[in-house]
Amino acid sequence: MTPDEFKAKIYSIEKPSNWREGQFVFNTIDSLYGIARTVQFKDGIDCFYNDSEIDNFINACYNRLNKN
Repeated sequence: MTPDEFKAKIYSIEKPSNWREGQFVFNTIDSLYGIARTVQFKDGIDCFYNDSEIDNFINACYNRLNKN
């Protein structure tokens, strides 16, 4: 899977209207791959509370998935 395909898979899921984008990305990645908290705590990148970190968070998740 390419980085663009990874991002497209995340955004192919409908975002609940009451969630910020960062919450959506975090929860979707956690639901699909179970790595969101690892990236949040081990890599120190948190988009759940900080929407400006979404791209960094997605990239870190993609990289972490490809290490395994």
